[in-house]
Amino acid sequence: MCESKVYILEDGQEKKLMDNVIHIEPQDGKLFMYDLLGEQKIVDAVIKEIKLLEHKIILEREKSK
Repeated sequence: MCESKVYILEDGQEKKLMDNVIHIEPQDGKLFMYDLLGEQKIVDAVIKEIKLLEHKIILEREKSK
């Protein structure tokens, strides 16, 4: 299977946001994520790292300018 788990980096720790993610779409500074069952989650973050072999996507909130 090709699904991934999505984590967000907070205070140096990875916290799981969503399982079985099959689609991520950036729109207007946000990430729209969809899982196998069609559930959607919208996050104000950027992709920091993608580990394909581990099926893991790590997000990070943008720092204020």
